[in-house]
Amino acid sequence: MEHKDIISEEESAALREAVPPAAEGAGLAPAGQVQDLHADHWERILADRAPALESIAERMVSLLKATGRRFFRGPVDVVAHPLRSVRWGAYARQLPAPCSLNVLDIRPAALKGLLSFDPDFIFMLTDIFFGGDGKGRRPEDMTEFTPIEQRLTRKFVEALVADLKQAWKPFLDLEFSCGKSETNPIFAAVGTSSELVSVARFGFLVGETEHAFEVVLPAALVEPLRGMRDTSQLEATEGTAQKWRSRLREDVQEARVALRAVLTGTEVNLRDIALARPGDVIYTELPASVVLYAGDQPLMEGTFGACQGRNAVRISKPANRRIVGEQYGRAKDK
Repeated sequence: MEHKDIISEEESAALREAVPPAAEGAGLAPAGQVQDLHADHWERILADRAPALESIAERMVSLLKATGRRFFRGPVDVVAHPLRSVRWGAYARQLPAPCSLNVLDIRPAALKGLLSFDPDFIFMLTDIFFGGDGKGRRPEDMTEFTPIEQRLTRKFVEALVADLKQAWKPFLDLEFSCGKSETNPIFAAVGTSSELVSVARFGFLVGETEHAFEVVLPAALVEPLRGMRDTSQLEATEGTAQKWRSRLREDVQEARVALRAVLTGTEVNLRDIALARPGDVIYTELPASVVLYAGDQPLMEGTFGACQGRNAVRISKPANRRIVGEQYGRAKDK
């Protein structure tokens, strides 16, 4: 059956037609009128939302309120801005100078992130922490951070790192740790200039002013969470993966492997081989143990003998614990 028998060319063209700009932001149609609804309307809504990332942001806001109370000497409101994706090169070019860039080491993903603070945020943090109202302005001629600003920023970063770990824990058990602090983005790069990074912006409302910092994470860490609905989906995925691993392990254990044993060996120089004649004898000694091979991989060691009229090898120990598996001590042989 061809697609023309199911849907006409006109209907197909109508479904592929782009949504008119005015329709995207339009509200409900007036009473008595029919509102146009594009076929991919709900798909686009679901694609724009990222429930897992939204949940992480909500947890982060809750944790930041407690952290802000400690450093700002009172309750503060926290605002989470929408996550945005940019090229690292474009992001680095728009950073103010000086800027406090604090590198994050993310394990076990072996990736790097960044906590970015503009100079006004650092000045406000220091001012309030030491009893000010945070309404002052940083002098424009200050091109470097003072030692006390650097120490206080480090303390603040350590608190944010702990919050990040707690916010991500229901989805990914990651270990965030503080790395170096820089003011030049060249020395705090989390990727190449063309690589995508995800920028999450969080703002502290002090009075009528919002003071924000940004969490920069590589897209390779964030993008897999976009299609995830909630933690139960992650748990179900992990459970399915574990089930397949167990089934694969059982199937592999049923595979048939051809074994061979090298009873003995010796070294002879090439001259003796060239001069050898029928009847010459090459002397060898039977070793105390015999190694069983699967292809070129040693598996077991044992002693040579006979069993029920056939040559046999009695197994004494594994020759390669890593290949044989956990049952024979793989966990101990690292």
